[in-house]
Amino acid sequence: MKTLIILISTVVLVNSCRNNPKEWGGPVLVHPRDQLTVEQLLGDSSLAFIDMSYFAEPDWSVPASTGFSGTILLEDTRINFFKQKAYYPGENLFPKLQLDFITHQGVLIPLRKDRIITRFQSDSYWDVVVGAGKVWHEPEDGEWNRASFPLTLTDRWVGQARNCVAAFVFKPDTISNICLQCSQETADIDDMQLGDINGMLPAGFEPKRYVDSAQIVERHKSSVAGRIPVHPLSEIDEDNMIARHFDRMIHSNAPTSLGAVFMNNKLYLHPPSTRHGLYPYPDEMRHGLYSVTKSLAGALALMYLEERYEEDVFGALITDYVPALATHAGWQGVTFSHTLNMVTGTAGGEDAERLYSTLIVAETAEEAIRNIAGLGDAPEPPGRKFNYASTNLFVLSYAMQKFVEKKEGRNVNYWDLVHDHVLVPIGAEHFTVLHTLEKDEESAMPVLAYGALPTIDEAVKIALLFANYGKHGEKQILHENRVKEVFGQTPWKGYSTDNDYRGTGYRHAFWSKEIKTKTRQGNIMVTFMLGFGENYIVFLSDNTVIFRFLDEHDLDIDELIRDVVTLKSPVP
Repeated sequence: MKTLIILISTVVLVNSCRNNPKEWGGPVLVHPRDQLTVEQLLGDSSLAFIDMSYFAEPDWSVPASTGFSGTILLEDTRINFFKQKAYYPGENLFPKLQLDFITHQGVLIPLRKDRIITRFQSDSYWDVVVGAGKVWHEPEDGEWNRASFPLTLTDRWVGQARNCVAAFVFKPDTISNICLQCSQETADIDDMQLGDINGMLPAGFEPKRYVDSAQIVERHKSSVAGRIPVHPLSEIDEDNMIARHFDRMIHSNAPTSLGAVFMNNKLYLHPPSTRHGLYPYPDEMRHGLYSVTKSLAGALALMYLEERYEEDVFGALITDYVPALATHAGWQGVTFSHTLNMVTGTAGGEDAERLYSTLIVAETAEEAIRNIAGLGDAPEPPGRKFNYASTNLFVLSYAMQKFVEKKEGRNVNYWDLVHDHVLVPIGAEHFTVLHTLEKDEESAMPVLAYGALPTIDEAVKIALLFANYGKHGEKQILHENRVKEVFGQTPWKGYSTDNDYRGTGYRHAFWSKEIKTKTRQGNIMVTFMLGFGENYIVFLSDNTVIFRFLDEHDLDIDELIRDVVTLKSPVP
């Protein structure tokens, strides 16, 4: 059935999304502009899809004649979502929410950069993450100034990311409608989730002055200054040996949301493509990485707890911390490490039907754990046989929460500790992961199986923390030996996957396999994070890391790895 779905999607997407920069025939921004005009933004009609350059600040702009400070008010608004199947409830509805912004030196700064939960005030399917944008003036606009900002729509169940840009014009006390366009995503192609979104959002505006605006500006400036410098991939890839992998068409046009290589202490980024040209805010672009979350967040959290408490947290028993599993025969003897390594000896499975009914549709942590407790046992005892199951990572998340509560009290959330003591120090404080849907948001628990939404900067910083064996600067943040185990640098060699198609080895939520290179190195063993849709973060020697964020099932990453190795160590 999956094959049929992909074939259908291929036909529909290639016919409806002829928007790769090399094939997208729409015009780019011209002077004077002929799209997103003041008249269009003051009207209430939806616009056709346009090149993303129309949402960016043009070369002929001048500074905005006034700053922007206040609250944008949005109501539930129907949007156009061009997908291949019926809408889920609220999927074609932009959510009711308030967005607060201030400006500084032409930058439009959102007061809130974390995930905005909308389910309590909206019927929409979507939560929202907002990034920093721009304000400017174009002489032809008269009294109006312009603004645009990046915006990510994400669901509450699996963590897809739809990369959008919003644009409007404004005066000191009023704004136009907001034009929204989403032309790229990391989503589920098997569920026919790929497709463009646009709409005209009626917007209200309340001018405000914020007493802490100076601190907000300083925090933003500090965050930007702390980003890893970005260089064009073309600086090291003059012959497009690497870029060709990121430009390759698979099922739709522009399938790769982002491709980058960290090498020689620099990040080399290929311009992020959408189906309507280049995304104008690549630094703010968020990506739904699905099972990369298991390593990017799950391994991160457990290795931090082992370092924090200076004890064998990996060896703690699940049954001591998850009451619903305490008498479950299959979970006897299962450790935290077994869950992270997919060797619990329990029946979890990764088939879509079981995963959906057990974990995805469960709203609360207790409901999810009860569902998992209803799953059966497997013949093998814990620690023997690799059996990939996302349910294991939620069990681990639940167990880590109860472990921390036992250590520090019921009001302490383990992910808050990870945020404050891992993410903030490395400069990834806005890294967001999917949580359960509790009535009390404070008690929501990370799913850990999927749902991470990093920017490239956050992904690189977390990857480098692992590459540096858990050390940031002079401080050891993650347990050093456990991180070394990830990379096979201790006597413990992890678990065989019995030649799973994704990789041959599995160590603490990281895959590994042997790659034949084109250099004198011959065969090398590579370690990588991998998520649904074939999102990859690949670790090579000398702190070289490959990032490829994709949603179209391309497991053939070996040639890309070989070409990066050749770029690092060219054959003489």
